[in-house]
Amino acid sequence: MNTKTKWIYSASGIGKDAMYAMSTIMSIYLIDYVGMGSAFIGIMFMVVRVWDAINDPIMGTIVDNTHSKWGKFRPWILSGTVLNSIILVFVFFKPDLAADSLALMIYVTIFYTLWGMSYTLMDIPFWSMIPALSSKQKEREEISSLTRLFTSIGFFAVSAPYLTVVSLLGSGQGDPDQMANAEALQGFFLFAIIISAVFLVSQVIMVSSVKEKIVIEQPEKISLKRMLGLLKDNDQLLVVMVVVVISNFVLYITSAMAFYYIKYDLGNSALLFPFLTVGGVVQVIAITFYPAISRRLRRKQIFNLQIWVQVIAFLALFVNAFLLDNFVVLVFVFGVIVFFGQGLSMVLQTVLLTDTVEYGELKTGRRSEAIVFSVQTFVVKLATGLSMGVVGVGLAVINYVPDVGDVPAVQTEGTLWGIRVLMFVLPVFGMLLSKYIFNNKHIIDEEKYQAIVAELVQKRGE
Repeated sequence: MNTKTKWIYSASGIGKDAMYAMSTIMSIYLIDYVGMGSAFIGIMFMVVRVWDAINDPIMGTIVDNTHSKWGKFRPWILSGTVLNSIILVFVFFKPDLAADSLALMIYVTIFYTLWGMSYTLMDIPFWSMIPALSSKQKEREEISSLTRLFTSIGFFAVSAPYLTVVSLLGSGQGDPDQMANAEALQGFFLFAIIISAVFLVSQVIMVSSVKEKIVIEQPEKISLKRMLGLLKDNDQLLVVMVVVVISNFVLYITSAMAFYYIKYDLGNSALLFPFLTVGGVVQVIAITFYPAISRRLRRKQIFNLQIWVQVIAFLALFVNAFLLDNFVVLVFVFGVIVFFGQGLSMVLQTVLLTDTVEYGELKTGRRSEAIVFSVQTFVVKLATGLSMGVVGVGLAVINYVPDVGDVPAVQTEGTLWGIRVLMFVLPVFGMLLSKYIFNNKHIIDEEKYQAIVAELVQKRGE
């Protein structure tokens, strides 16, 4: 793999995850600024995301069956990017409809569904290109870690300062607490236009510059039935899938609740920007150091390291919230530790998935990068959907009261306790459960992978 390919492909992740970060603030936009009910948004997000996750393997099958002069990945990346960029603008455009009206609920549901499906068009083939760029394990680790580095930059460039940027775009000031609701709606709309443009440019550059290097001619197209068989036969892919769903599910709950925890429990929404900025920098540092760590520790050791790092930090945050009355400095200190563990986990998830491509090829006789990486988007969307459902319903259960227009809401002590439980208690159970499953079911270590590649080379006559 040449240096140009590696850097252009990886750097395009900035625009890709800047777009994905917009999905993480949609619920806050719809609940706290548009004024829609949290239970409806939570359930709608969950249903749509679960549906979106279910059709990911179908999209993977379509990609693996694609044959064109541009390969099987790039046509879908480009078409998905164009559609997704246009639809995002409609998601953040509020029509002149009442917040509790059926018409607005239908409008939001339609465009949120279309946003998820169009993002799938480009996301699955994007990640599926990694195994097609190199068959060398170390080169894959390098491009996986570098791509995760840039996707993290793109994600946090949006998710950390978005309230400040929205305030600047909507009111000309940088204080979210002083922003009128009408100004916020205008700011969100302009922000969506900017992110759509960045996303489009980044993917056009990548598509025009990067080509897959490993092309295995398949004797026949994959049917839907065959696709399900390939997933079933690749037991290691299923292990990685279950582990990632569980860990991401609880972490997405924490991420979604961070806004409410900082705004109401800490009492200062301005802290969200520095908190997520510091966290983003630390996550980037962790991703940057992953190759060096992987040279000293085996994959299973890295997996257990990132689990324990996050579990200990969440327990410390729990103690800080309930016993130390939310000492802000400690929130930042232990939050940094969580972000470091998440950075390692992000690279590791991609690396573990790439290994299952060859494992599945050896077991089934069929190389299916897109089907394998459809699992990555499947688990992310499934975990996101389930977590948003829990957050939306959870906010209703703990009697969360959103701001009304420009009037700030006051939460009860019980509501604040509920926010803390969702933030700090659930992640610990999820992390430990994923650790147990991985350590008992995952078998593709470094030696096993090399043996698989050697056997495949012999079978292909290379």
